[in-house]
Amino acid sequence: MNPAAQRTVPIGPQLEAVLAIAYQTRKPVLLEGPSGIGKSECVHQVANERLNIDCIALDLSLLEPPDLLGLPVIGNGRTSYAAPTTLPAEGAGILLLEELNRAERYIRQPVLQLLSARSLNDYVLPAGWSVVAAINPQSAGYDVDTLDQALRDRFLRLTVRSDRDLWLDWARANGVHPAIIDLAGAHDRLLEDVSPRTWKHVSDVLHHCSGDEKPSDDVLRACLGGYLPEAWLTSLLATRVQFQSHGGLSAEIVLKWYAKDKSLRRRLASLRSKGRTDVLEHLSRQVITILRECDLKALVTARRFSIDAFEKLIADMPGDHAERAQLAFGDNSTAIKILPLHPSKILEGYQRAGYAKKVGEWLSEQRRRHRAWATATGVAHYLAEHADLKVIRRSVFARRNLGLLKHQLADPQRRRFARSLDRLGIKAIAPTKVTP
Repeated sequence: MNPAAQRTVPIGPQLEAVLAIAYQTRKPVLLEGPSGIGKSECVHQVANERLNIDCIALDLSLLEPPDLLGLPVIGNGRTSYAAPTTLPAEGAGILLLEELNRAERYIRQPVLQLLSARSLNDYVLPAGWSVVAAINPQSAGYDVDTLDQALRDRFLRLTVRSDRDLWLDWARANGVHPAIIDLAGAHDRLLEDVSPRTWKHVSDVLHHCSGDEKPSDDVLRACLGGYLPEAWLTSLLATRVQFQSHGGLSAEIVLKWYAKDKSLRRRLASLRSKGRTDVLEHLSRQVITILRECDLKALVTARRFSIDAFEKLIADMPGDHAERAQLAFGDNSTAIKILPLHPSKILEGYQRAGYAKKVGEWLSEQRRRHRAWATATGVAHYLAEHADLKVIRRSVFARRNLGLLKHQLADPQRRRFARSLDRLGIKAIAPTKVTP
C-alpha cells in the first residue's frame, strides 16, 4: 500500500483545507472512511460555505450507463450523445461521486474516463468543476469491490476518520442534544462504536421526546435502542436523567437563547429560589469551560453565541458565579470578535474614534466590564500574532493608545496587559491627561 494512503485526516478544518486546495487546483479527491462519519457533509460544507460554489452528489451504485454516458442521438447520419441533466453544464462546483466501490464495473469505467479527460462522449466537465469521490473501506465488513489501481491513481487519496473533539465543536454549534454532548465529553470512545450520523439521529429523537408529549421510559428505550448498543443506551439514559436533574439547562442553550427565551429565565429563577446551588454550580462550570477553551470560537463562528444572552445570564446568576464567567470571557482572545472594536483600529485611534469612551462606560457597569477585559486580551493577542511589532515599537501614537487602554484598566487586568506588552518589547506611554 502507498504510505500516503495510510495516513488519516480527521473530519474537520484540516480536511476542509485540503479539499479547498484540491478544488482550486482541480485535482480529484478520493475520501475513504467508515459510513456515517460526515464525508459527504464535509464536501458539501466546503463547497457551499468555504468556496461559495455548487455541489452535486451522484450515488453511483444506483446508476446505469446512460446516466453518465448519455443517450445516443442520430442526426445527419452521425451519432451524438445527449448528456444527462444530472451532470453540471455550467458554473463552478464539486461533483461528489458517492459509493464508487459499490458501483458496477460498467459505471466505474466511465468514471475513469471522466477523471482522465474530464469528458464523456460529447459531454465536457465545465472548467469550474472538480470531482470528489467517497468510499467505504474494504477491511471493515462493507459490501464493496476492489477499485482498480488505474482508477485510484487518478485521485488525491485521503483516509479520513472522525475526531471526538472536532465533532464536539460541530455538535455544540449544530444543536446536538446536551445529554449527548455531556456523554461525549466523558468518553473518548464515543465515535469509535457509534457513528456521528447515528448520534445525530439519536439527538433528533431526544429533542422530540423533550417536548410536551413525553413518551414513557420503555418507549424511549425502544426508540433509542434501534440506534445504540445496550451499553451506550444505558450510559445515555443515565446522562439524560442527570441532565434533567440539572433543570434542563445547558450552557450551549442559554448562551444562545437566554435573552430571548423567557422560559429559560423562569427555570433559572425557580432553581435559585429552591436553593439548587448544585445546578447553578454545574451550569457555571459548563459556561466557564466554553468561555475558557476553543468552544467559544466554534459557537461564535456558527452564530450560536449571543452577547446579550451571556450578559442577561450573568445578571441572573449568583455573584461569585457571574464573576468567574466574566473573567473567563475577558481572558478569551476570541471574545473581541463579538465586540464593535477591532484591535488595529484601537492602535490607530483609540481616543479619537471614541473607543476609550466606550471602554470606560463598560468598566463603569459591573454587568459589562468583561467587554473591556476582552478588549485588552484581544489587543494583546493581535499584537502577538498579527501586528508589525517593529512599527508598533517605533510609533509614539500607537504606544499612547496602548498606554491609555492600560491606564483605564484596574488590577489584575492592568498587570496582565502590562506583562503582555513587556513580553513583546512594547513600552506603552502613560497618558498625561485623560479626556472622557
